[in-house]
Amino acid sequence: MNRHLRFPLALLAFGVPSALAQPKPPEPDRGAEAPKIQVTEGSRSEPAARTSAEDDLGVKLAALVARPSGLTSADVGRRAARSSRDVRAKQAEVAAAEAELDKAVVGWFPRLTLTARYTHLSPIDTPSIGPGSGSLVATPAGPGPLPPGTPLVGVPASAFSFPTIQDQYALQATLSLPVSDYFLRISQTQSAANHGKGAAELTHRAAKLNAAADAKLVYYTWARAKLSVEVARQSLSQAKTHEEAAKTLFEVERASKADVLRAESQVSSAELLVERSKNLAELTEDRLRTILRDPPETRYEIGEDLFAPLPPRAERLDFKRAYDEAVRQRLELRALDKAGLSLKEQRRATQNSGLPRLDAFGNAYYANPNQRYVPQQKEWNATWDVGLQLSWTPNDVLTTRAAAAGLEAQQAKVEVQKEQLRDALRSEVFDATQAVREAEVALSTAERGAKAAEEAYRVRREQFVLGRASSVELTDAESEVLRARLEVIHSRVGMRIARVKLDHAIGRDAR
Repeated sequence: MNRHLRFPLALLAFGVPSALAQPKPPEPDRGAEAPKIQVTEGSRSEPAARTSAEDDLGVKLAALVARPSGLTSADVGRRAARSSRDVRAKQAEVAAAEAELDKAVVGWFPRLTLTARYTHLSPIDTPSIGPGSGSLVATPAGPGPLPPGTPLVGVPASAFSFPTIQDQYALQATLSLPVSDYFLRISQTQSAANHGKGAAELTHRAAKLNAAADAKLVYYTWARAKLSVEVARQSLSQAKTHEEAAKTLFEVERASKADVLRAESQVSSAELLVERSKNLAELTEDRLRTILRDPPETRYEIGEDLFAPLPPRAERLDFKRAYDEAVRQRLELRALDKAGLSLKEQRRATQNSGLPRLDAFGNAYYANPNQRYVPQQKEWNATWDVGLQLSWTPNDVLTTRAAAAGLEAQQAKVEVQKEQLRDALRSEVFDATQAVREAEVALSTAERGAKAAEEAYRVRREQFVLGRASSVELTDAESEVLRARLEVIHSRVGMRIARVKLDHAIGRDAR
């Protein structure tokens, strides 16, 4: 929670009067019960004697919450998870990881290469068989010794020359199977891509949960500030009533001029308090608009019943049990586990890259002229060949060792990050469990304190009217009522804030 968003209770607790009783307005038409200050979390007790001012404030506060068209923390969490820029960035990382997995799967397919080539050759002398000039002797007889009387025919040497075709065209299809890679690299690469995708998906889900939890905390901060504005307005109203009473008593010589001036000073302080409370409410509402990506003119209402008791916890709050649950369920730790496995598989695939490589290949040619046809002719002919190729580059041993060492270092870095995250998680869970315990005690004591403060104020007010209490005593009682009312609101909202932090720290929001 940002420190500048916290409501300045210390400021509100001092120097601001409450008031004499105000007439109680009619109950709101939506039928919501006014929040009873003395109600403890998880139980309902019979209401004690309440002043009309308390009733008036309770009705106004009840009218601000559980609005049919208002926002709830769940709504804010869902919308923030959809609109968060960090979530969108993590979603892009998931898409990149899926592309890497697709690339690894394609590695299992035979590699097909299609080539179309045109070549223009430089001119050379036409090659021929026999002497460069003269004639060759030819005979129509078959092989073997010539029988007597066989006629001999002289043939010019140029008749056995081979023409050179300068414009050549070729179409070639090559199919290559990385036989050794099937066993030494591709399976490890695919496994690494699978783990990388899993890590990206977990990180994406964790980002959504973080955005939702942060948005809920901002929502509750805004709701608390909005309710505190109403308390400040009630304080101003009571301060003005106190001022009027002081002036009336001064006119009948039952109060001094100092009492009137002090009451006027309290009215000024209450007016300042109202302005500061409104500014804080507007600031937190703008922060909420920013998170939800809403236009600047958007206004919100509180849709959650902040005065309804939360369901009791099903189990006893134990730090060790909560921490063990967090280690099992927090997505950030699981994402780092996946990232470590991905680096491990990448290192295995890289190490195997330095081993000899065996490939099977096949080629199909369709060329004009085809080099396998002698003599060359200007016509298209098809041929093919198949074979195995074993290759090894000794330099790869050195480069793969260096690359594998780099991946091993990254893997060690991930392990250190996991240890750091566990330490941070331990502190987060401890703070969250302590906050829940403190919130439970704070709520109970705040409600009892508010009940006592209201009664003390009622007595001091009656004594002041009868001239048996000074203005200072009444002002102190009013300040205590204001502090107690704000503390009740702070405690009720603080309980929800503590629950959100605990659920997120343990990882229960990931279920």
